[in-house]
Amino acid sequence: MTTKLPDSRSALLARLKRRIESESWPRLQMTAIVALTAGAGLAASFALLQAGIDSMALRYPLALVCAYLFFLSLLWVWLRTRDRNHGDPPDLSECVSGDFSAATPFCGEGGQFGGGGASGSFDGTPGPALVAPDALPSVVRQAGSAVDADELAIPLVVLALLLGMALASLYIVYLAPVLFAELLLDGVLACSLYRHLRADDRPHWLATACRRTVVPFALTALFLCLTGFALTACAPEARTVGEAIAYANAH
Repeated sequence: MTTKLPDSRSALLARLKRRIESESWPRLQMTAIVALTAGAGLAASFALLQAGIDSMALRYPLALVCAYLFFLSLLWVWLRTRDRNHGDPPDLSECVSGDFSAATPFCGEGGQFGGGGASGSFDGTPGPALVAPDALPSVVRQAGSAVDADELAIPLVVLALLLGMALASLYIVYLAPVLFAELLLDGVLACSLYRHLRADDRPHWLATACRRTVVPFALTALFLCLTGFALTACAPEARTVGEAIAYANAH
């Protein structure tokens, strides 16, 4: 007899997601988790700086790795809290579609930038003025444009850094109901739902959490590495974003 595990899992996840959204505030909870994770990342970056890792291109991704481990631990705390608060979970047989012959399913509660030159005209002589609209040599104009670009580079990199971090955080918050539903299914309900499977074949909450979150965290780490290189190129003496901004203001 064939067990319809994938279809039943999808249906159960959909019901768990709706249950979590109706009985709690999953995105608000995830916002708190992301905020704590950001704090852990900042603390890790400071500790690594004190340890002598001055390169932003290296320190920021390493700090994100530490923050990711802290993020996973917070998910574990959330899962244990849900498990402990449930006590004896109510029956959820109506949530399951498919054949779980040996299982007893249940669920818990749950712009544009550019340089410009000076323009002018010679009084009463429109012909030459139209040919040469400004009096500065081209080399001087190009140098002025390069200075403008250098002045804008650091603020633009910092802005891109903040925007990238915000987008990554918003994605994780948006994902919260689905992620929490999968964690609850694989972390609390798996032993009952997958009793007919061997222990090695049962899904684990940590594998589910990594599968859902490791790609955005990895892309964020790569982005932090690139922005670290960019800031170092613009402000060679800077070790932090604050020092890079101070360097831009001084120049």
